[in-house]
Amino acid sequence: MTVKRPSIHAEDVLHHFLGISRALAGQLDFQSMIDAISEEIRIILPHDHLDVSLLLLDGENHLHAYETGLHTAWSNFANHPLPIVESPIRALLLGEEPYILSKDATTDPRYQFAGAFNTPIFDAELRSRLHVPLRARGEIIGALSCSKHAADYYTLEDVHHTQHVADLLASYLYALRQTDQAKRLAIAETQIRAREEGLRLGALRLTEELENERQRIGMDLHDQTLADMTRLHRRIARLMTVDTLSGNDLKPVSDALHESMQELRLIIDAVKPTVLQLFGLEEGVEDLLLRSVRNSGLSIATCLRDTTGGLANKLAEPQKIALFRIIQEAVNNAIKHAYPDSIDIEISRAGNRLQLSIVDDGLGLDRDNLLNCGGIQNMKIRARLLNAQLQIETGPQGKGTHVCISLPLPVPHIEPEQTV
Repeated sequence: MTVKRPSIHAEDVLHHFLGISRALAGQLDFQSMIDAISEEIRIILPHDHLDVSLLLLDGENHLHAYETGLHTAWSNFANHPLPIVESPIRALLLGEEPYILSKDATTDPRYQFAGAFNTPIFDAELRSRLHVPLRARGEIIGALSCSKHAADYYTLEDVHHTQHVADLLASYLYALRQTDQAKRLAIAETQIRAREEGLRLGALRLTEELENERQRIGMDLHDQTLADMTRLHRRIARLMTVDTLSGNDLKPVSDALHESMQELRLIIDAVKPTVLQLFGLEEGVEDLLLRSVRNSGLSIATCLRDTTGGLANKLAEPQKIALFRIIQEAVNNAIKHAYPDSIDIEISRAGNRLQLSIVDDGLGLDRDNLLNCGGIQNMKIRARLLNAQLQIETGPQGKGTHVCISLPLPVPHIEPEQTV
């Protein structure tokens, strides 16, 4: 049974249409706009719930919803867009219906198709519902919807009034949508430029570090290995003047040669992690732990766990080396600055990401100095170039340091089936 409503004169309708136009002035976002016009619309079109649904310019047929009066789960679409195919009024948004007028939406089959997000209709008891399209520049950009708790409330006359209101709002909403899209694109472009600049600076810094490393290696070879070779050459030259040689004469030469070889091996190991390249990341990290602890002279317990079955070895060679260098820096920082009793490293998987965790129980972070040092900055740069996330924080129970690296796993390549 249709609800009896007081009539409204045409002059009053015009007055409130002008009131809607005045209320729109200065509204720069969708929610403020719909809140501002709600009361003016209520006189022309009584409602318990009013919302505007806007199609996104994402090319994927999603929409946002903005509500006033009652607020329902449809408000979440402002942050998490809803696919049009799940909207209860998809027929209107797709241009299949000129309007939708429902006496009781809780029993109307048009709202109850498979996959429809219609729970707010039942939760808020929105029985009488009226929807008209918002059109701008000859296309549907969304819908204006009114609802009442009472059933059988709206009439065809209300459809005409609502369409007039929608036509009044459409151009304003279109302009707001274009402005909002332009802002989003500007923000995205700024973020892309910032990332590109960060990568550029990172590459320059790594290039500088590589040059510094090259110079360091050159100085090590000159000051240590070349000096050792020169001394050996002179000693051998003196021995060549001796008519008879004994084992005692050759032993100092042998010892010096052995020591020089050891020094050279250390230089080579520092430049090229051969265990990593020959046997994989887990073995490379294990060798790193053994050598780092042995060379430190400290008593440090180490533990390495890989729960992924060797997934890290599926990374490209440059990725493995970069990852190894980050772990190497974290381990060296712990030993050099924190004096821990233990260092634990775990390689695990979380969804489609590989995670590495380095935890020590040492003195912890000196945030004023350590986090801004060159080694930490290099870790951050390497992580960024890997498209990885790097977190450095206090360890468990407020003790020590926890370094966590998370990077996407490579997508497995599937060979196409061959037909005979």
